[in-house]
Parts: sequence; C-alpha cells; structure tokens
Amino acid sequence: MTTNTPDIAEPERPEWGPAMAALPNERQRAFVCALYDEDAPRKGEGLLLYAARKAGYGTAMSSTKSLSVIANRIVHDDRVQAAVVEHSRSVLRAVPPEAIRSLKDLLRNPKARDHARAIAMVIDRTDPLHTTTTLRIEDARPPSLELTQKVLDRIEELMQRAGMISPPSKLIDGECHAETEQEPI
Repeated sequence: MTTNTPDIAEPERPEWGPAMAALPNERQRAFVCALYDEDAPRKGEGLLLYAARKAGYGTAMSSTKSLSVIANRIVHDDRVQAAVVEHSRSVLRAVPPEAIRSLKDLLRNPKARDHARAIAMVIDRTDPLHTTTTLRIEDARPPSLELTQKVLDRIEELMQRAGMISPPSKLIDGECHAETEQEPI
C-alpha cells in the first residue's frame, strides 16, 4: 500500500560561523543560543543559569549553586566568548524587520513622545545633509632669498645624511698641473 505523504526530512542544522563551529560540543552551542532566547531572563536575573539548564548541563537534582559554577566556567571560556560575539552579530542582522516595524509604529503615532526625533532620525539616515567647506590659505609674505637658501642647504644636508647624494670631495693637499699633449704633425 502506497501513501501519498511526502517524505519529511529532518530539519537541517544551522550553518555555524567559525567561532560557533569551533566549540567542542553541541551543549556549548546550545548554551550560546539560549542566551538569546525570547524567554531568557535578563543578565543578573538568572540568564546564565537559564542557558546552562536549557543546554542540558547539570541534572534534575543539581543545585542552583553548582549550575551557576558550571555556567560561569562555560561563559568565561575564550571559545564561548568568541561564539557569543559571533552569534550576537548574526542575531542583530536578523533584527531589522522587527526594528523597522517598531519604527513605523512610532512614526505613525504622532502623539508618541519621540515622534519628531524618530522622523529626524529617519530623514538623517535616508537623505543626509551634505555640507561642503572650502578652506583657502594664502601666504602674502614675499619670498626671501636668505630663507630660500637656508631651506635648500637643509635639504642638501638631509639628502647627504640619507645617502642620496655624496658630499663634495674636498682637496686636502695637492697640486694641480695642466697637461696638454701635442699630437705629432
């Protein structure tokens, strides 16, 4: 007997980023994901305990103290911290639709306290003002031959130090004779 029910495949596991994939086990990945659950309490109100329980750490008989020690060790692992940062970015990238809906609700409610600020914020980000500044600096002092020569001397000194030009050779002691050769006729 054949049934016409489609084959239901198991849900695919998410493709983790490099930091989440580097975690040694699924429980640590579940711990990181549990930190972002909608039901999760705020930090300071049992967030780490919630994440540890949700990830499957401890037993039914584990005390809050022992679970908090486990959660503390997990959250201070460098690999877990890197995974938290990475997962935070991916969660934030998924938030814009909700943020856009909230912003639209605020913009549509003229009686809202921050209505004008929300309008200004949207306009500033979608059509920002462009300002152009031209700065013109003029030096009206006439050039001085003495200053120009000092600058050129300094440039030459720096070039010699850098080895870009060799210092002029100085004649220490010697005589100079002009020799001319005559060609035979």
